[in-house]
Amino acid sequence: MNRRRFLKTCFHSLLAAGCVQTWNILETSAAFRKIPVLLYHRIGYTAGPLTIVPERLEADLRLLRDFGYHTLTLEQFQSYVFNRTGDLPDNPLLITFDDGYLDNYQYAYPLLKKYGMTGTFFIITGLLWEQDRLRPEHIVEMAQAGMSFGSHTVSHRQLGQLSGADVQDELNSSRSTMESVLAKPVQLLAYPQGSYNAQTIQAARENGYIGAFTTAYGTCSRSADFFELKRIPVFNYDGNVLAVLARYAY
Repeated sequence: MNRRRFLKTCFHSLLAAGCVQTWNILETSAAFRKIPVLLYHRIGYTAGPLTIVPERLEADLRLLRDFGYHTLTLEQFQSYVFNRTGDLPDNPLLITFDDGYLDNYQYAYPLLKKYGMTGTFFIITGLLWEQDRLRPEHIVEMAQAGMSFGSHTVSHRQLGQLSGADVQDELNSSRSTMESVLAKPVQLLAYPQGSYNAQTIQAARENGYIGAFTTAYGTCSRSADFFELKRIPVFNYDGNVLAVLARYAY
């Protein structure tokens, strides 16, 4: 090998090594990038710590917008965290709502649209046709407007306390119902009342889920346990949403 070819080979070897090192740094950084996941329940004027009045939710959304937060759809979250594809905007945030109350359609949905944001709604499918719950036509309308949906089981019983057969039924039936309403795969679950165990996780895998959200405080990242994804519950006695995020997300 002549001197010129030797130097050229050395140069390309160093360049390749530098690229690999840079890629490894980027991959490590991406793996630990935090995504806060807010958890709301009822939005309305009923009593109870899980109910946020619409005016409070609007104040939260306004603050999030003004401080540069950008909401993700469940699909964007899934692509980035699970599939390791795509990128995140600055200050990414997932906003979730559990239980599928009708007031989510009456109040949360219009406010999310007003502020150019998206929300993810985990539905108790056994209550779809109850008077105070979301109906399939509401879900279809919201999905067409950019909202996302996941499973919250059939009956909202604590999965960690159920027999194996009951857990299988809760997970399989709820996912099948949501997929029939949405006409697309449903792969993410929120554990009712935050209850789960090793048997629950195994059953979720067997029934086509790729991950599940808990009610444990914390943030999500690519390095998280996909069946123990953390969220940040918001109660009506909490301070404003920025104070909640400062306490639990950073």
